[in-house]
Amino acid sequence: MVLRELLTRTERIDDLRDLFGALGFEAAWEDVPPGPWLGETHAEAAGVSRVLLVARHDAFRVFALEAGDPDRAVRAAAQRLAARAERGLACALGTAPRRLICAGWRPGGRPGAVRVAAWPLLHPPGSALGTLERFGPVPGETSLALSLRIGEALASEGVTPRFFKAFRSVLERLADRLAVPRGRAERHALALTALTRVLFLYFVQAKGWLDGDRRYLIHRFDEVIALRRSFHRHVFDPLCFGALNQPGGDRSRGARALGNLPFLNGGLFEPTTLERRHGTAEWTNADWRDAFESLFERFHFSVRESDDADFVAPDMLGRVFEGVMDPDDRRASGSYYTPAALVRELVRAALEAALVSRCGLAPGPAERWVHRGEPPARPPGLARLRVCDPAVGSGAFLLGALEELTALRRTSGEGPAGVVRRDVLAHSLFGVDVKLTAVRLAELRLWLALVADDDEMDVRRIAPLPNLDGHVRQGDALLDPLALARVLGGGGPALTGAMLERLGAARRTLFSMTGPAKRRALAELARAEAALAERLFQDSIRMLERRIAELLALARDRDLFGRHHGLDAPQRALLRRLRASRRELRGALRRLRREGGVPFFAFEAHFGDIVARGGFDVVVGNPPWVRGERLAPQVREALTTRYAAWRPASRRGFAHLPDLAVAFVERALELAAPGGVAALLVPAKLASCGYAEPLRQLLAHGTRIERAAEVEGAAGAFGAAVYPMALVAARAEPAPHDQVAAALGPTSAAPRVPQRLLQSGGPWILSPQASRVARRLRDSFPAVGDRWTPQLGVKTGADQLFLVDAAAPWTRPAVRGRDLAPWRVTPRAHVLWTHAADGRPLARLPRELARLLEPHLERLRRRSDYRAGAPWQLFRTALAYAPHRVLWPDVARRLAAAVPGPDVVPLNTVYGIATRTADDAHALAALFNSRWLTALARLVADPARGGFRRFNARVVCALPVPPAEAPAWRALTAAGSRGASDDDAVAELYHLDASDRRVLASLAPPGASAADPR
Repeated sequence: MVLRELLTRTERIDDLRDLFGALGFEAAWEDVPPGPWLGETHAEAAGVSRVLLVARHDAFRVFALEAGDPDRAVRAAAQRLAARAERGLACALGTAPRRLICAGWRPGGRPGAVRVAAWPLLHPPGSALGTLERFGPVPGETSLALSLRIGEALASEGVTPRFFKAFRSVLERLADRLAVPRGRAERHALALTALTRVLFLYFVQAKGWLDGDRRYLIHRFDEVIALRRSFHRHVFDPLCFGALNQPGGDRSRGARALGNLPFLNGGLFEPTTLERRHGTAEWTNADWRDAFESLFERFHFSVRESDDADFVAPDMLGRVFEGVMDPDDRRASGSYYTPAALVRELVRAALEAALVSRCGLAPGPAERWVHRGEPPARPPGLARLRVCDPAVGSGAFLLGALEELTALRRTSGEGPAGVVRRDVLAHSLFGVDVKLTAVRLAELRLWLALVADDDEMDVRRIAPLPNLDGHVRQGDALLDPLALARVLGGGGPALTGAMLERLGAARRTLFSMTGPAKRRALAELARAEAALAERLFQDSIRMLERRIAELLALARDRDLFGRHHGLDAPQRALLRRLRASRRELRGALRRLRREGGVPFFAFEAHFGDIVARGGFDVVVGNPPWVRGERLAPQVREALTTRYAAWRPASRRGFAHLPDLAVAFVERALELAAPGGVAALLVPAKLASCGYAEPLRQLLAHGTRIERAAEVEGAAGAFGAAVYPMALVAARAEPAPHDQVAAALGPTSAAPRVPQRLLQSGGPWILSPQASRVARRLRDSFPAVGDRWTPQLGVKTGADQLFLVDAAAPWTRPAVRGRDLAPWRVTPRAHVLWTHAADGRPLARLPRELARLLEPHLERLRRRSDYRAGAPWQLFRTALAYAPHRVLWPDVARRLAAAVPGPDVVPLNTVYGIATRTADDAHALAALFNSRWLTALARLVADPARGGFRRFNARVVCALPVPPAEAPAWRALTAAGSRGASDDDAVAELYHLDASDRRVLASLAPPGASAADPR
């Protein structure tokens, strides 16, 4: 209990002294200079601002680091300790969600290898407390022995990646061993289905439910091997399809011989569509031995997600889902596992908002109920609160909603936990995913959540698992033909009547059915969905035909001179889409009538009863993040037609195509009922990038934004270079005084930004104090974009051909973004220069230059920017010819400006401004190199890997500049000519008081000042 309280109260690195004191370490008070101790490069890269020695035991020392990137900081510190063979531990505190991060190294381990673990501070699980307790030194223990023991404790946290790696390896081997079907994807699916069943059985046997034997499967395997029988034919198939899916009295003699086994029901133990088509897959005893020895028998399983980290728990299935996908497929689909602590905080934020906007609670009582477990005097009923995840993945958010709704209902007097949990699952949770693998894993985790709470040991009294076929569906939540037809046709069919009641009743009935009754209930649900879908198809086709007729009538109308009006280009495009949509729905209707089943997923058909009542109370999840250029052209066209906010930015190029997450936000708001809440993890750049402006306006003017909070340190938590923002919005009209919380956790403790400030257009500034400073500067000073136009440097389209190491008469020195620092330009390459002094491409190349480029003329013509003319031409050369310019890298931790010599060519990763005079270039460099401009730029710059930001034209155009005729401009010119920037002088120029400077200083990375020449 002491450790839990200390973790909960830990807010600063100084507090770690108390934590390690409670573990038995000797307290220490010593400031350590970050740069000299860690190395200037590592300290700056991780944003380390402070290092403390907080505890020690013998020669073992515990260091606490305060850093902008705490994950990177502790890794660097642990590597530093390992490099010097020093016994010790590095710790740091992460935010959003708050967590403790520890890193160390193990003597005798692989050189340079460090071990890292992180635990939530607000609700530390038992596994975290257990691991920390193992850190405590034993009296008389040497520093070496303590170091070895802590290394082992940290290593136990690595069971997740070790398990997922082993799982994927076994999956690939089993898929390779199958002769049929011929398709690799189908063999992969069959192998995954079998492994999923075994995985579930290992969790179940850990409870003692399989004949009372916690190692049931391996014991049955050993028995059949001794009898020279097939494990697959004599154990696995009868177990899955003859015992676990049949009540005890209905089992065959062979199934009863397998022992005292529960009737689990559930779709997991019935043949899938693929298995019915090709037959269930079968593997040899050698294959199964490999699976047991390489995977299942290497790890301990526990059905409780909060058990020790040494166990494989159900929450690891999220990692399995990510791990079984090929890396290219994972990037293409934008699917990544969401850490459990972040899931919990977002679900709580969603429920807190829904209790206010949907259930009518006041904000204070709603916050106390969700975050403290203190229900109001008259709590609203939550039994019919409906939650949907439109991109369910491995089910993390449905699991989070299950836990939180169960906890809320139990605090208001309902119980026991198992009964409430099953009721929440029956009435409140719904999900969709385009991948069948995701649907199966989500179902598995939901089933395991029920199993975890069931303490019954008499297998005859264990409740069968419910049927989730009507709750978690495979389908495309974004682009179904019915929804597209509704947008094109300008409306939608009304959903009322007996068909909807039939659909809801069929789903509720199916949930608890078993045996023949289950099959009848499944058939009734399919018929109910088909009947509703047929009606929807017919109504939508009639609606499309009316719209087509209107356009054709418009085209036939005559003007005053008797000529047909015809249709303009947008109207012709609309007519083409209307006809295509009608053709698709007619085909779907024919298929439905021929085959009986609905040919695609649609919310109106499969969840029509919920849609007809307005929608879901909460739509929550982590939808795919997929850049626009990764989407197929036809998908981009469909998204543009379907969603008002999914519009490419005005400039051309892939960089201005919206992310798929934009469409998911709009879709989530559509699915939410009036007053309902959409709560999603989205890319943080949606708060700033140009293509998200329509979405920001939709949210700021059309919803009540409850939260918009960047999640710090997410790259380490996700295991990927992602920069998420928690977005929570209620489908309600905003009021003039609405406030947006800028952090997760209890709303009352979060910094807030007035929503009206987000309605003015442009990037959102989510730091309240910084927003005040930036707004005042914007109102008081002109912007860079009012006087200059930032532009990108030269694009070659073929750097391998145009960039060379050595200078020559036909080359010019070239710089990339990494070659620029404040006041310094360091060319590391030369570009073959194929243009004349007037900027035009040379009509004829010099002999040596022709010898280098002429063998590659066809390749040069295939460059994406090439249209016509000399194939050796370069693109965007204007900045290379400007006599006076200031340059800066497009991606960096800070604005780093320099004035280059006239011969230097800025390349594609460099931005610049061409000025009329050298004085203006030097003045801009002095301004940009001040920490205050870096802070203002970082406020609205898109995040990039490793704490970097993108200082593109949009960001720099918005920066404030003093008038050119002001005396301050002349002072800036003089400072820039000397290669210096005076932060105090720049602060005075902008009238920044001490409070303003503190606010902006917190936004600039350490070392952002460039006051001294370099």
